[in-house]
Amino acid sequence: MKRCYRYLLLFCFTFNTLLGLAQTPATSLGAGVHPSVSVDPTGGIHVVFGQKNKLLYAVSTDGGRTFPQPLVVDSLLAFQIGASRGPQIAVTRTNVVITVIDKPGNVLVYTLARATGNWTRRTRVNDVTDVAKEGFVTLAAGTDSTFYAVWLDLRGDQRNKLVMARSTDGGQAWSANQILYQSPDGTVCECCQPTVLAHADTVRVLFRNNLQGARDMYLLTSLDGGTTVADTAKLGQGTWLLKGCPMDGGGMAVDTDGVAVTIWRRDDWLYRVRPGELEMALAKGKNGNVTTTASGPAYVWQADGSVWGQLPGQPERLLVGVGAYPKLATLPNNRVLCVWEQDGQVVACLLN
Repeated sequence: MKRCYRYLLLFCFTFNTLLGLAQTPATSLGAGVHPSVSVDPTGGIHVVFGQKNKLLYAVSTDGGRTFPQPLVVDSLLAFQIGASRGPQIAVTRTNVVITVIDKPGNVLVYTLARATGNWTRRTRVNDVTDVAKEGFVTLAAGTDSTFYAVWLDLRGDQRNKLVMARSTDGGQAWSANQILYQSPDGTVCECCQPTVLAHADTVRVLFRNNLQGARDMYLLTSLDGGTTVADTAKLGQGTWLLKGCPMDGGGMAVDTDGVAVTIWRRDDWLYRVRPGELEMALAKGKNGNVTTTASGPAYVWQADGSVWGQLPGQPERLLVGVGAYPKLATLPNNRVLCVWEQDGQVVACLLN
């Protein structure tokens, strides 16, 4: 049955290709899982992923058509990976920053000064040790050498809350940790990956809350670079009463007007929504991700062992390939790149 299903997927992929709807052939970056991707201002594509205890970093300078042999950033680190846990990457004109959480629960950072090619390895970001036990961290680049890290943190009361640190020197040093949000009901959802984005002085965090048994998505907004929180609001009109954790934190991007665009799961469905607008059902699935282009948002998600996508202006859903945990990035030429894990490999392809 499994072999027949893969043949069916291959047929669908070929059919989409003949119609001109499918992406370019996927390129393997190497053995590994849980990729994260970031694009620098010149169009360089930076990908980080895990392989057992190895932390791997790969760069494409030709628009994603090829990726040279990945660099082993660290090979001695036992870090948390799996179920959306894994390394994160963000890039500016001057720096590359990678974060990962080790087994005891510490947020570690690796930084690359792009001008010199020199790496600084294993700086601890959390100022209270062993508090990121769940293994979820998210990372965003601001302007120049500014970076933001947000993670689930147990400090104080052994209940998960959103904690942030900021670096203004390319990831070399980090600020005192700041509690952004603590649920009045005790804890935020403990097994869902948050997402942080920075746009000028506006910092946004998408996360799944846990209020009176409802595991709904919330958007936290700071207008002063994370110094204070201006708003924390629920997204969508429905609610999801759930005793356990769905282990699905959704995805977020910012459009050309500076408005947040989100995709997230409730029950078996994925929804897309902007703050203050009505939610719209997209598809059945999980692990959704989004990027924005000049033509509108592009979405990917996981369903039935495959990765699916929808591009702006195209109502047809696109079969991207077999696999899981897809991530999107927009290139300077308005093309959309997808990276995901497939049969123990990290692969990438252009969707348009």
